[in-house]
Amino acid sequence: MTRASVASEGPGPLAHRAIGVLGLITICVYGAWYYAFGVLLDPIIADTGWNEAVLASSFSLGILGIGVGSLFGGRLLDRLGTRWVFGLAATVGGGALLAATMATNLALFVLFSSVGMGVFGALGFYHVTMAAVVRLHPEESGRAIAALTIWGALASPIYLPLAAWLVERHGWRTTSQLLVLSAIIMLIVGALSLPRPEALPDLGPPPGLRAVAASAVSTAEARAFTVAVALIGVTISILLSYQVPIMSAAGLPLTTAATMAGVRGFSQLGGRLPLGFLLKRIEARTALFIALGAVTVGTLLLGLAGTVPVALLFAVVAGFGIGAYSPLQGIYAAELFDHRAIGATMGLYTSVSMLAGSLGPFAGGLIVELTGDRRWIAVAASVTAVASVLALATASRSAAQVSQAPLRS
Repeated sequence: MTRASVASEGPGPLAHRAIGVLGLITICVYGAWYYAFGVLLDPIIADTGWNEAVLASSFSLGILGIGVGSLFGGRLLDRLGTRWVFGLAATVGGGALLAATMATNLALFVLFSSVGMGVFGALGFYHVTMAAVVRLHPEESGRAIAALTIWGALASPIYLPLAAWLVERHGWRTTSQLLVLSAIIMLIVGALSLPRPEALPDLGPPPGLRAVAASAVSTAEARAFTVAVALIGVTISILLSYQVPIMSAAGLPLTTAATMAGVRGFSQLGGRLPLGFLLKRIEARTALFIALGAVTVGTLLLGLAGTVPVALLFAVVAGFGIGAYSPLQGIYAAELFDHRAIGATMGLYTSVSMLAGSLGPFAGGLIVELTGDRRWIAVAASVTAVASVLALATASRSAAQVSQAPLRS
């Protein structure tokens, strides 16, 4: 299939079905552990008596695993396609997480949960599913990413309230097993049903990993983007792992806090649905500033979210910011970098975000140990959010950089 035929066809029925499958994979893989962990944290402590700082560290290790593995997950997608990537995620990642749900020893729980979360994320997070839809539509990557992330915005509103409802009736172990199984099933469906590489547009051989890594620091704009992604990664990892515990500590019941976290996830649609309209009028970089600003305000509100009205405001503002940030990161990266290595490139930026973000939950656990007040964690998250805005502001795209931009396909 030629580039011209791809452009003239636009997204047809097959592509819409494939994007839907990738969207469901995104929902399940993010929801089953990465989002649900904040709901499960207190029930795990209550049931086992395990140390909170160590449990939070298991989440940090999982994020670290995602960070280390994402570049290779993206590279695997570029070379072998979705069948291998999603098959490995289901068997290795899903198997490890199921083992964690049955662990009666803290060390084994930390080992299996961190490995499982790392594999799930490295092989199933947005850097893989976004890259897959870009390869479906190399000429309309922004539109394809926006469509995918509308699906992805449903992960929190589905999995957070579901996890809270299940855990109060069946305990954290059965709840975790059901959530993980849902992701395994969807990954297997994706591995068996999505188009193979030979059925996709041929973009040519991808550049090597060294060239991909060098592109992230090759211009002032790319360097600023890389630093901003790292800093906001810390903020988002803190928010996702501690939003429910922080609201609970501020005075909300667990179910209410989980519901507000679900509303925050649902509010991500508010940051994604208008993107097509906005990006016709402003640059992706400008929209990215707006998204990061909203995340900053949301983290400040989280520390005050002890009542339903404030928690609801946090949910709407932070949801808008994170909802817009996720696709904008991919859209902006697709503008800056070569589509032939889009999987590896997006994997690299997931690595940057997750490696930096792995410090967040660990720092949150230490803050609780030192202060006894989880609300200080929200303050720490707001500091790194402000820093991300300042980092992105340090460089802008020049006319020369636009004219020398890398090939997109």
